[in-house]
Amino acid sequence: MDQVEVANMDHSEIRATVYKYFRQQLVDGKQRINQTGPLSSQKIEHYQQSLELMRDGNKTYWHSLGSEYARSELASFYEATGLSPEHCHDIQPLILDEIRKARIGAYEAILSHAKGLEVYDFTDATTQPTASPDDQVRLSGHPTISEAVEAFFRVHEKSSEWTPGTLQKRRAILDIAIEWFGPNRSMGEIRKRDASDLKEVLIALPANRSKVAKLRGVPLREMIRVDDLPKISNATINAHLSVFKVFWDWSEKHDYAPEALFQNMAVGKKGSGSKQRAPFTQEALELAYKALTDPESKFYEKSSHRWATLIAMFTGARLNEICQLQINDIVEDNGLWIFDFNDNGDELKRIKSAAGRRCVPLHSTLIKLGILQYREQMIAHGHDRLFPDYSYHPKHGYGDKLSKWFNRTFVKALDIKSEAHVFHGLRHTFTTRLGQANVATEVIQFIIGHEREGVTHRVYMHGYSAEQCKEAVEQFKL
Repeated sequence: MDQVEVANMDHSEIRATVYKYFRQQLVDGKQRINQTGPLSSQKIEHYQQSLELMRDGNKTYWHSLGSEYARSELASFYEATGLSPEHCHDIQPLILDEIRKARIGAYEAILSHAKGLEVYDFTDATTQPTASPDDQVRLSGHPTISEAVEAFFRVHEKSSEWTPGTLQKRRAILDIAIEWFGPNRSMGEIRKRDASDLKEVLIALPANRSKVAKLRGVPLREMIRVDDLPKISNATINAHLSVFKVFWDWSEKHDYAPEALFQNMAVGKKGSGSKQRAPFTQEALELAYKALTDPESKFYEKSSHRWATLIAMFTGARLNEICQLQINDIVEDNGLWIFDFNDNGDELKRIKSAAGRRCVPLHSTLIKLGILQYREQMIAHGHDRLFPDYSYHPKHGYGDKLSKWFNRTFVKALDIKSEAHVFHGLRHTFTTRLGQANVATEVIQFIIGHEREGVTHRVYMHGYSAEQCKEAVEQFKL
């Protein structure tokens, strides 16, 4: 990991790059099998022997193949991904290990795909094509689902603000649809009844299926019949359905599908993912505040941890909204100092929604504690960002370090660790306190960056004055 830091690459970034590299190889491999037919017994044996060798470990695998083969593999990888060999020189062993692990996953997927061509499943006749895949595409005038998915990601990799982690998650979710319908199924043949069937598949899907040994290499149609394993939560089901909806909305608008699907198909919130988070207890909140403001405190080492946590406590802002703040995001407006939460000035900054772009006045307590003096110190040191020691994480944004410190170290040291006492709990606590002080719901929603309820507040009322928000923010008291 020291070598990863020297190369200025995050481990998850390496994994995302390797994933994308093998993803295309896997798509090509499956298409070849679809064209040429099932794998021969010799080919299957070759894959299985290769898997056994790869599972022996990184050193054993590459040693058996030889250094020339390893260098050739790296050269192909660098050429395909655009990474610089010089830039990655010190982390080549790590890259080779990720290549080995990715190839294991790709080979298992190829074998699983080939196995599916050896059987006919008539348990759900509605999903079986009535003509050959090529005939379906010709008759419907629409591409296959695998072609539509690849086009979807080609567009969004360039035009969207999705992180590599988000892209990887959404690919994995759409892979479920591809496997269920078949990669050569025409988008024109997938209709509302088929969407309903796929929803039932999600409801029957085992949780953590990639980590369960007995499910490795098992086709989706067999996997959902396993009854002795816990299923994914309702929240996870809805997350999958949301991705399907986004994909089919895009497909309909760009003529990849005849209609948008998965509208209003969310399941109820009952389940493991529906727990209502509780606010901090009064005692825990006071302990946290004292630990962050006592001059003799030994509960934090970095000023960034201290100030970022205090900002969360007194604004209800989200983790990444705080950690990505720039110096010029704290500004004076008609005598009032405000936080300007936005996604300007840094291409890596992210705002969750349009409602996330807002101005929130600084609480008087933050000013008394010296937040403006801290800002001046950052300016004096030539920094553009308020918390320059928070590096960007492809999956977790700028808030990764703070989240880990707060949730793993800080609350544990204070002996207040619980499900409620996590960093996001500060946001919930702030919201609850303002509600208890009779601040209007719409004002609270504006301050914390939530989409407002009701047509009037969503469409006609775009925001509130700094004075109105200042009065509301000051209602938060310890």
